[in-house]
Amino acid sequence: MIRKAIVAACVIYLAITVIQVREAGTVLWQGIVFGVVLLAGSTLYLYRDEHRLERLEIVVLWLCVLLFVLYMAFRLAGVV
Repeated sequence: MIRKAIVAACVIYLAITVIQVREAGTVLWQGIVFGVVLLAGSTLYLYRDEHRLERLEIVVLWLCVLLFVLYMAFRLAGVV
C-alpha cells in the first residue's frame, strides 16, 4: 500500500513538473533533472528485493549527505 502511494505521489509531482515546464520554459533543465530523479525514485519502490533495496537506499542517503557537504564547502569557499 505504501509503495503504491509513493508511486502515485511521484506521478502527481511529475505532472506538476510538466505543467511548470510548459508554463515557464526557463526551468526546462531543472524539470528534466527532477523528472529523472522522480522516475528513478518511483521505480526503486517497485523493486521487490528488500536486501538490495535497503543497500541502495543507504548508498543514496550517503550520496545525498556527501553532496550536501560538497555544497557547503563550495558555499564557504565563495564559489556558489
